[in-house]
Amino acid sequence: MYVIEPWNDQAILPPPVNTFRGGQQIDVQDLLHLCNNITKILSKQSPLHKESALLSRFLYKFDKKFRNDIGYRHFKKLNTALRKYLQINLLKDIENFAVVIPGNNDENYLPTRQMLEYILVRIMTFAKIMMRICVCSKQASIYYMDRVKRGESHWMSLMPYALLSRIWSITTVLLQHSCTWYSGLYPYLKKLIFKGIDFLPANYTLPTDLGKWIDIENIDEYGRFEWSHKKDIPITMQLSEDELTLDTILEYVTDINIAESKQDSEQMKIEPPKEDIINIDDKVDQGEIISREYFKSFFNNQSAKEDRKESKHCADNVTNNKSLDSFITTEEKYRNEDSILSLTKHLSFMQWHTLKTSLLNLKESLSNNRKIERKFKKIWKEKCLEYK
Repeated sequence: MYVIEPWNDQAILPPPVNTFRGGQQIDVQDLLHLCNNITKILSKQSPLHKESALLSRFLYKFDKKFRNDIGYRHFKKLNTALRKYLQINLLKDIENFAVVIPGNNDENYLPTRQMLEYILVRIMTFAKIMMRICVCSKQASIYYMDRVKRGESHWMSLMPYALLSRIWSITTVLLQHSCTWYSGLYPYLKKLIFKGIDFLPANYTLPTDLGKWIDIENIDEYGRFEWSHKKDIPITMQLSEDELTLDTILEYVTDINIAESKQDSEQMKIEPPKEDIINIDDKVDQGEIISREYFKSFFNNQSAKEDRKESKHCADNVTNNKSLDSFITTEEKYRNEDSILSLTKHLSFMQWHTLKTSLLNLKESLSNNRKIERKFKKIWKEKCLEYK
């Protein structure tokens, strides 16, 4: 039967809080200073949280265009690892452990060995997640850097590449810190007293050196692809990994854009006809070039004016309830047909709806024809003519 290791167990529970009366052989102030240092570093990780939030926005933005891209899949793996980091909440565990450590004026009651074992296990989990984030960010950045080299969606690849670089640098520093924390807390295991039930499974021992256990010395070898480091593959961009900086990348992208613009300009050049060249005097007015639609608009405006003169559809004809009904029905018909005879063509749908509602309310509230005519002109002026 396969047994899950404590550092990989999501359902692991902390041991009960117990204390014992310590002796002079334990440096309590050094242990408390080490816990306070861990708390201080973990409480200042807002930049990593902001980068995680920005990464989730990129996932939402690139989901449709790059959903089948291999680099995008590694991008999603990185997002999963960052969510695991937010779930472990190592800061709270360290704070709960530091509360039990006595101060200068307190009695010398120290936490048990099981409580320190739990803290070491949580640091191992933290280090493994940081290692996973480093590997995923490096693998994803290789694919996005390859897109930049090939000039394929380079502007949409530079932003994720910069984001992955920042996440990789932050997590690498946190990974080194976790190894330092572990090496500082591990010697206290032999000094603290075992009290209560066992916390770790039988025949399981904690590693003495977290750096060797996680192989931090060879961290640069993780996340590499053979195809991305073969020398026999011809690459047009003469840049090595050590020389890749923001300036060189932007210069390379700028050169690509300049070359493409030159090719487009050469293709768009049209040679003028060599024959039938007419020399026109500079003093002669050559006129102005206009579009065909603008030329047709002159005739449309003239025909529209003539149609409006012949049409009986006019706001001045509204004098009673019957004429008001006829006006609203005709106007709505012209608006639906997008006719030039519509008097409210310049109004939006909501503005016309407001005007129509006011006119219908006017019809229901007033029965005197003289009042209807006066109120109609007032509403027509406020909600139609003043919007022009």
